Parts: sequence; structure tokens; C-alpha cells
Amino acid sequence: MTRTGLTLRAALAALRLGWQGLRNRLAARTARFGGSPGACLWQPEARPLGSFQRAQELAAGLFRCAGREVRHAGSPWDIAPPDPDFAAALHAFGWLDDLAADGGQAARRLAQDWTLDWIARHGGGGGPGWTPELAGWRVMRWIGHLDFLTIGLAPDASRRLLRALGAQARFLAGRWHAAPPGLPRFVALAGLIHACLALERHARGLAGAVHDLGRECERRIGPDGGIASRNPEELAGILSLLVGLIRALEEAGKLPDPRHPAALRRIVPALRALRLGDGSLVRFHGGSEGAEGLVDQALADSKLRGIARGGAMGFQRLASGPAILVMDAERPPAGPDGHASTLGIEVSLGRRPLFGSIGPGRDFGPDWAQASRVSEAHSTLVIERLSSSRFVTTGLAARVLGPVLVDGPRNVATARTDDLNGAWIIAAHDGYVRDYGLVHERRLHLATSGLDLRGEDTLSARSPAERRSFDRMVAAAPRLGVAFSVVFHLHPDVEARMALADSAVALSWPDGETWLFRQSGGTLELQGSAWLDRRHPRPRATKRIVVTGRVVDYAGRVTWALRRATEGRRRSAAAGEEAAAGAGPGA
Repeated sequence: MTRTGLTLRAALAALRLGWQGLRNRLAARTARFGGSPGACLWQPEARPLGSFQRAQELAAGLFRCAGREVRHAGSPWDIAPPDPDFAAALHAFGWLDDLAADGGQAARRLAQDWTLDWIARHGGGGGPGWTPELAGWRVMRWIGHLDFLTIGLAPDASRRLLRALGAQARFLAGRWHAAPPGLPRFVALAGLIHACLALERHARGLAGAVHDLGRECERRIGPDGGIASRNPEELAGILSLLVGLIRALEEAGKLPDPRHPAALRRIVPALRALRLGDGSLVRFHGGSEGAEGLVDQALADSKLRGIARGGAMGFQRLASGPAILVMDAERPPAGPDGHASTLGIEVSLGRRPLFGSIGPGRDFGPDWAQASRVSEAHSTLVIERLSSSRFVTTGLAARVLGPVLVDGPRNVATARTDDLNGAWIIAAHDGYVRDYGLVHERRLHLATSGLDLRGEDTLSARSPAERRSFDRMVAAAPRLGVAFSVVFHLHPDVEARMALADSAVALSWPDGETWLFRQSGGTLELQGSAWLDRRHPRPRATKRIVVTGRVVDYAGRVTWALRRATEGRRRSAAAGEEAAAGAGPGA
């Protein structure tokens, strides 16, 4: 599709979003007419989800939502939200998990007061919280914490809470399909299923909701376990929801649609392939490393084993010894969430993250949100600081959806070879052909030991048309050619310093383990960078390795290698203990 076609598609998506918003508000206002939902038939088994520390912060008037902090004494519904994401997080009631984790009388009073205040102000269909996704989260949390919310509550207040639950169930029954495909739609269906399981007069809708969930599983989870957004964190969220729904149906004595567990059997191997050595998810296309413990819990609860060893969802994976490498080897998803990360890599050594992207910037404000999406924010090759994909930042679509990715590589080719010496991946994309006539090819080799990783990045103009484009670009200064950089963003825990007369970079950790990064064909330097981590309120300072080269006479090439130089003290001691006990690798 052409850039104009993609821009038009994004504008139409923005218009549809506005139209769906109007329909949501109308459905929310009519959903309140329907009477009481009857008795509560079922509640899910209590599981710890929230944070006692965050509950204490809420009691002190500190609200942390979507990466923003607001201090406010009183009802959260009096807060003027700093942005729509903050408002959405408030209306999703995630803070209820935290107050329930506290479980004390003061926390219960806050939960009751704030929930009843929401009903008084917004229960009739007003406010920003009436989208299928937010209603789904709200219904699941209200039902999951119903005992916590109703203990000691006056009978009239309990009836108001149940009537509000019934109204949201009716809203979800009519509007779940209007949620965007992917995690938002699964959340809406999960909320509806919880309501059908829990509320007496909504039980008759359960069979239809379970069938609809099965159909969504079949449509949205690909044969390789992937999803259209190519966001690993979103895939983890879907897995957690689907596993939780299996558990909820079993607790209630109901059966899932067969397409539901079949989707789990596809997702689990894919998700395992998208994790680094410390258990964190690779951070591509808006995804973060995943909430602490969430992925582990979801995978354990799935009771499924296996890993897609070659990768999944358009990502290639190399793993041997202590090293794990994951590369983005597919076209980026178009729209407001795709990143220009083609052929970007993330690497871990044992349980230590090493290379990655700077991370998702949405929770750090609009400037970081866009800066995190460009190619230079990923560990990949960049020409003249230009991204391999283009973004539209003006117009209707950008105003409604934010900057929209509309033009990226049209062709991404990948080949893989495994032999006794290790594994090779060769990948190429044409994202720079339109402007420079140059194809980027990346070759990666990981030795069987996992102690030797090698890479080669080349740019070349091969066809007559590509060479004409390159000639036009360098016409003013053909001898200078085109500058390019190969970037490697380092995790903040890595200590990096120039070594061997500035011909290498030494990468080390507190236990003494050191790896050496070398290159050939370019100029090597260390520069400042940032690492965006939702567990930290502000960007963390770090460094990046940059290898700079030039394309002259239609070709440019740099090679690089990463090898272990010194083994860590703890690892050496552990290996010695194993050998002394006869528990070495051959035992």
C-alpha cells in the first residue's frame, strides 16, 4: 500500500474511533435501564494482584497512573487528569487491586467511597470510562473484589453497586465488539464473561460470550501464536487473560470453547521465545519488559510447555550457552504503535540484559513517546539518523491517534542456518531504498558455546534503479558518500569503557564478568543514551555503542564481535562446586 493509502487508512481509523466513541456514550446511557442483576452466583478465587506500598501512597494522596504522578487529597474523580492515559487508568480501577492488597479497614473505606462516588458521577453513562476495554477491566475488578467492597456497606449502597455492575454488563454485551482488536477486545469479552458467571440475570448470556471469545481466539491469534500488533507485552496480557478465563470457567463448572485452549497452545511457545535470560520480554512495538511476575505466573498457570526455538511473531531467536538474541525480522505494524525497529536486536547474557531498545516512551510524555519509536532508539543500523520507517505527525489521524507509522520496509527477507559451529541468521530490508537506494543486510552468528556473537551490517545498491537513487543522493559530494551508524543501546546495569587503545569496548558487571565488543570497518565510540523502564518514574541514564561508517561506490560494511573475556566470580565458584560434586555438564 502507498504512503497516501496508509495515511488515508489512518485518517479513516481516526474517524471510526470518533464515531465509536459517540456510540459508546449512547450505549452507556441506555444500559442503566434494566433493573437489578439479581444475586451474585460466583466470585473468582482471590489472588494477590496489587501492591501494599501503592495502597499506602493512595491513602497519602499520591496517584500513580500511566507513568504520571498526581498528588490529590480526596476523591480521584475530582482530579483534572494530566492526559487521557491517566484518566483511562483511573477509570479502569487498577488502584482497587492495590487497596484490596492492603485489606485494612481504612483501605476498604477508601475503595467503597471512591467506587460509590464513581457510580454517582459516572454510573449513568458519563465520563471517559465508558469504553468496552475500560468497562471490562472495571467489571473484572469489581467482581474480583466484591466481598472487599461490600463488607460493612449499607444495603442501599450494596444495591447501587450491583445495579451499576448490571448496567456495565449490559453495556459490554452490546459493545464488546467495538473494542479495538487485540488485548482491548479480549479484555471487554473477559469482563462480559465474568459478569455472566457472577450475576444471576446475566447467566443466560454466558454461552454466547464464551463462543464469541473462542471466535476471537481463532481470528486474532496467528498460527505461530502471534498477534497483529507484534507487541510482546500485549501478547503476554492476552495470555494472562485467557489463562484466567479458563480458571474462572473451571471454578464455575463451565467449559471453554475449544478454540480458547487451542489458542493457548499457540501463544505459550511464542511468548517463551520472546523472553530474555532474566525472564523479561523483549521491548518492541510499544511493549515493555512486562509486569514483574505476570509472565511467569501466566506461563505457570497455563500448564503448557515448549518454546518456539527459532522465534515467533516475526522475531528471530538465537540461544546458546548464556546468550539469547532476539531480532525484529518482519515489517513493522502500521498505525499509532509500530516502531521503526526493523532488524533491531535485544541480547542478554545469562540473567543480564545487555543490548536493547531504549524502551516504550508512552508513559514518559509525548516527546519520549515519539523518540522511542524511531530507528535510532533501537539496536540497529541507521542512515543519516533517518528511520527505516516514516511517521506522519500532522493531520486528523495524528491529532486523534498520535504519530502514525505509514511507510516502512516493504520487503523483509530472512534465512536461518544451524550447524555444528552454531547458528546463522541473514536478514535484509528495503526501508532505505526509496530515499537512498540502499538495502540493509544484517548477518548474525552465535557460536554453540554462546560465548562468541558476531555480526555484519552492510548497505548496498545493486540494481540499476537503486544505483540511480544513490547517485542522486550523493551527487553533491560523491566521495563522501552516505554516513550510517550501527547502534547498540546498553542496559543501565552494564559498565562500559573504551579499551585496547580505543579499538574495543569492555562491558562488565559487579561480579567481575567482562565481555569485549570489537568492530572493523568503522569508527567506534561510546555515547550517552537513555533507558525507559516503567518501574522507574524517570528515564535512566545509560550508554550506547556506536559504530559509524560510510557508503561509497554503492557499498558500505562494518563487522562486529562480542566475546567473553573474563568469567564472573560467582559463576566460576558455582562451576567449581559443580565439578567437585560431580555435577558438571556431563553428569
